[in-house]
Amino acid sequence: MFIDFDLETTEITGRLKHVEGYLDCEKIIISNVRKLLDHDLTDENIILYLKKLSAWLTNALETSQGNADHTNYRYAAGFVDTLLKMPYWKSWMKTIDI
Repeated sequence: MFIDFDLETTEITGRLKHVEGYLDCEKIIISNVRKLLDHDLTDENIILYLKKLSAWLTNALETSQGNADHTNYRYAAGFVDTLLKMPYWKSWMKTIDI
């Protein structure tokens, strides 16, 4: 399965605009990654996607200075970066109950 990055970021952006707080932003990213896992994407494809998402969120941070969405982008980017540093992200992701 191909990951439609534009569709995914549009969905994430829309959801980030309607939540408040780190945990809500974290849940959005978890939900997104679990959806990709459910489609049996390879770990490599998901990691590449997460790297691209991290860069996209970092860019969104720069362009949203002073915007109400700025904090949520920061939370989401931080969580994506944390996932990329976790060696057992996949097994951990499957155990989270959201």
